[in-house]
Amino acid sequence: MGKQLVPEEPALVEEPATPSASADLAFVREHLVHRHLQYTPVPSWPGHQGALKQEARRRGLQVRDLDKASYFYDGGRCVGGTVGLISTLAGYSAVRGARSKAFTKDVLSRAGLPVPKGRHFRAKQLETAVAWWSEQVAEGALGDVVVKPTDGNAGRGVSVEVRTEEQLRTAWAKARGESTAKQVIVEQQVTGVDTRVYVVGDRAVAAAVRVPPHVLGDGARSLAELAEEYEQARTVHRYLSSRPTVVDAELLTRRGFALDDVPAPGEVVFLNGTANVSQGGLTVDVTEDLHPDLLELAVRAADAFPDLGAAGVDLLVPNLSTPEGASVIEINTSANLSINQVPGYGRPRDVAAALVEEMIRRR
Repeated sequence: MGKQLVPEEPALVEEPATPSASADLAFVREHLVHRHLQYTPVPSWPGHQGALKQEARRRGLQVRDLDKASYFYDGGRCVGGTVGLISTLAGYSAVRGARSKAFTKDVLSRAGLPVPKGRHFRAKQLETAVAWWSEQVAEGALGDVVVKPTDGNAGRGVSVEVRTEEQLRTAWAKARGESTAKQVIVEQQVTGVDTRVYVVGDRAVAAAVRVPPHVLGDGARSLAELAEEYEQARTVHRYLSSRPTVVDAELLTRRGFALDDVPAPGEVVFLNGTANVSQGGLTVDVTEDLHPDLLELAVRAADAFPDLGAAGVDLLVPNLSTPEGASVIEINTSANLSINQVPGYGRPRDVAAALVEEMIRRR
């Protein structure tokens, strides 16, 4: 039997034909249906920090642990290390700046990079935000929006596909509750698949698309049975299976499904609306499929921040074969290399080796 499926809070999604869902569906049909549940086996995995420590030792470096940090020595000289998920390649100012989504958006836009249209507001400016949103919608300048805290992480406090004032107010309260800075961003939800490009130094060393958990109908089994099969299949992959799949029953209802329904043969049904691995999402290596200009876009985004030698750059990409319409969503200085190093589908990319190599080169 697979792990118990975990219920989630109701999502702010009311229609199946949303831009993000359509992009994810197109990607699944093109890249995953023909190899459904055929995950790249990963029987064991030491995690982000463990992979870096293994690579450091492989190169003859000594590893010393201090609380949640690990440092790498070449004889008596420290060449680098990692504090949790943040490597010493990311300077303090870059880490602090990237934590603020509002500051990140400003840095990227001033650098001439594509970012979604939006504004940030103080938490007490809800009515101002509602008025701005209403005006933009009336002018046709905004469709669905994303509402998120300016300083959130791991997807906490983020609401997507917000399209009514009631939903905006609900999303605002959720974002405000997760913001230490008490600031909230309201921005256009752009179309595309969630693509994490890991940039080390001046090069993109890996790229992976993250898609929400999904099942493929066979005309015989119920959605609940297919979801259980999905969860069981993930057990061959140590990183993915360490995070149980969240089934969002409310989202399924809004999209016309119940857990006892039998999807038609070949029908793709998403179990929730987030591509986050912690919610059961899947990672697919696309390093060789992504257009070179998209890889370069990620490098330019990381380079926009001073003292940033490594980061995960999150893009929303409508089409992997062209940079047209792509947007930079976030710079993540604590990006988990597991997403790229041990993808659920496709070729593993040795991000740990690239990080340690860059530490040595810089010293």
